[in-house]
Amino acid sequence: MGKSINYISTRGDSDTLKFNDVIFEGLAADGGLYVPEKWPTLSDEQINSFEEKSYNEIAHDVISVFLDDSISSQDLTNIINHSYSTFTNPEITPLRKFDQNNYLLELFHGPTFAFKDVAMQFIGNIMNLYLSRKQRQINILGATSGDTGAAAIEGFKNIDNTNIFILHPYNKISEVQKKFMTTVKSENVYNIAIKGTFDDCQSIIKTIFSDIRFKKDNNLTAINSINWARIMCQTVYYFYAMSRLDYGNKSVMFSVPTGNFGDILAGYISMKMGLKISKLNIATNENDILTRTLNTGIHDLRDVKTTSSPSIDIQISSNFERLLFDITDDTELVRELMSKLNSNRQYELSKEIVRKMQDVFTSHSVSQDEVKEIIYNYYKDYNVVIDPHTAVGIKSAQKCEEEFDIKVFLATAHPAKFNDTVSEIIGNNDYIPLKVKSMMELDDYYVILENDVMMIKKFLEDKIK
Repeated sequence: MGKSINYISTRGDSDTLKFNDVIFEGLAADGGLYVPEKWPTLSDEQINSFEEKSYNEIAHDVISVFLDDSISSQDLTNIINHSYSTFTNPEITPLRKFDQNNYLLELFHGPTFAFKDVAMQFIGNIMNLYLSRKQRQINILGATSGDTGAAAIEGFKNIDNTNIFILHPYNKISEVQKKFMTTVKSENVYNIAIKGTFDDCQSIIKTIFSDIRFKKDNNLTAINSINWARIMCQTVYYFYAMSRLDYGNKSVMFSVPTGNFGDILAGYISMKMGLKISKLNIATNENDILTRTLNTGIHDLRDVKTTSSPSIDIQISSNFERLLFDITDDTELVRELMSKLNSNRQYELSKEIVRKMQDVFTSHSVSQDEVKEIIYNYYKDYNVVIDPHTAVGIKSAQKCEEEFDIKVFLATAHPAKFNDTVSEIIGNNDYIPLKVKSMMELDDYYVILENDVMMIKKFLEDKIK
């Protein structure tokens, strides 16, 4: 079970860890992100065998190569089966065929109707196992642009020896996204609305985790995609999707709506592990920093624009650091670039680095008018209702100049999570499940706080004590 896997920081100045420690760390002490020291690989024979296996069996085979001997094969099987028992589709992440060339990978069949459930249900269960063994108390701290928080709360609510604190940008996520978080009435759940953007929430998290003493004194751990386990779990559905495609020698492109770069990084890692994906498309909305970086080499922060796809209304893509480290294998350069981003709000990549990225990635941004067009057309042509983020992924892929035999669009959320936008475009709300309609009548439980690190620290200390 992956006994040789060590985890190192992208900035090269933190302790080397095993999986059972790295899952509780989130941000490394040097401010970097943990990654495997060496990418594990799966043989063609192993990957081909996935055609005959269920999602849960594939998950076991993929995840096991990242673990250590703290988890037995049977423990892993039990955790996976329990984690995905709450999903409403037996395929977990079913692949829907539109036509000969276009597919939709549906990632929204979990309890909070978003792709974050795939990782968060697993993490909640495996952390609970470790905590019960060690009789340890932890306090989970996370920021959300809409979906991570709901999935995390669902995964950790009512768990003994655990408190969970989730920051979201006040009035900058959809009402349904908010309700999935704030209607959960559990003594260990704390929802905090920050007067600012998601980037502000994320910055608070990073600042708090960089205070090593505060982190240790309060037993803090992270569940954002800075936590390696999030990325690890998300690699699975790339292997699953490819196992359901009759691709042979055909070229396959995955188009991924992305803001924090976690979901598409999982696709990149699956390629490093041996999966024969031809290209990954970074689909951005009008917050197009990643598209601009890939096309120009200049990574420059701009003000966040509010769009109909709020989960990717992001300028600071934390997981991009993991990609930079993997491509350059240079911790000194990564530290330098992150320092420039922090002080100057920008950095420039060499032509060689950009070329290496362009070998794997393409990227196109999508306007709000284009999102509306895609949602309307897919409803009219296929009788399929999609959410705005999925629409970003589809339209972005359509802009790719390179031709691909097969395109897979990641459907990252159920359209009901953005019903105001979607209902107006298609002219009805028949697609909204009863669970969502009922939830909208429930009371909210959250506090509103200023965009202030010290204020958040005091709130945490008061609740933890």
